[in-house]
Amino acid sequence: MILLSWVCTILVLVGFVLNATGRTFKALIIWIVGDIGWIIFDFHIQNWSHATLSTIIILINLYGIYNAKRTDIK
Repeated sequence: MILLSWVCTILVLVGFVLNATGRTFKALIIWIVGDIGWIIFDFHIQNWSHATLSTIIILINLYGIYNAKRTDIK
């Protein structure tokens, strides 16, 4: 499970780099994958506040994907 937390950390950081370099859509996808991993990890360690945060972040990212598709952001 510790490996999962490190993989999720790396994914979220990669998402930040992608976003900073103008690849917003890819960043949103990577963030969603990372946050799904965090939710799995949080359920395992019963960290409900972080699981809630990750769920809300996924919803925000899905909204971002919707906007990206609507405005044709790459």
